[in-house]
Amino acid sequence: PDHLSASMEFSQAATQFRAANMLQESADAWAKSGEMKEQLHDLFGAGRAYESAGGICDGSGPDGAAAAMRHWQKAVQCFRIAGKADVAAKLLLKMAGIKEKQGDIESAKSAFQDALGLYEDEEKDYELGDVYKTYIGFLIRSGALEDALVAMDGHIGVLSRQKSLPFAHKELLSKIVLLGQLEDTVRAEEILNATQVDGWFTSRECQVGCDLVEALKNHDAEALAGLQKDQIFTFLQVEVGVLHDIPSIPCACLKLTVPIKDVFGIGQKWFSLQQW
Repeated sequence: PDHLSASMEFSQAATQFRAANMLQESADAWAKSGEMKEQLHDLFGAGRAYESAGGICDGSGPDGAAAAMRHWQKAVQCFRIAGKADVAAKLLLKMAGIKEKQGDIESAKSAFQDALGLYEDEEKDYELGDVYKTYIGFLIRSGALEDALVAMDGHIGVLSRQKSLPFAHKELLSKIVLLGQLEDTVRAEEILNATQVDGWFTSRECQVGCDLVEALKNHDAEALAGLQKDQIFTFLQVEVGVLHDIPSIPCACLKLTVPIKDVFGIGQKWFSLQQW
């Protein structure tokens, strides 16, 4: 069989079907083109064809997001085998965003982790940092604070390798804030006392973290309210601001009359994610 000619014919047909608004036929033709390119061992070309098929289906296209995901899974597999990790990772992030909107948290988490793994294998720290920030924000929005803490450790490692120590310090402070939301002062103190990031112990973030942990341990609502005025929280890298969407955690052990997230101002404008 002449797979080369067939792949070209299917690609042309897909374009013409799309122009005629025959979306199902266009998606099918792109998928057939991908199959032909796989036979030719042109895996990058096959990935592009499957990606195009998914793009036709996405949104209000034929069979919607479910069909798009099937095509994109094939595309990711082809891109990975072809050594195009960056292209595969970007498509995985797109899939993660769609899965989050659908409420499929586990699938979204898996897509994020696959993207992180690809960038880690390629040692692309710049891209890793951006993905970690997006992933951590997703985990917080989903209420998966423990997973967010683990992801923060990975992000801190990337920032340390890049010698972006001020941002690593802010990430450590963000971890302390999340642990405060979990009412876990033991682990918060471990961060304060056992962190190996250079410059942490002399940083402003460490001092503020100490004040926060002491206020939590002493059930000092007034001190927590005072910390709200510290401008350092304006520059936290993590999307801690979305914590206001998470149900309040009981604070009986803190002997406070309102949840810590309200006392500490989590979710207010001053605690929002800043671009850096």
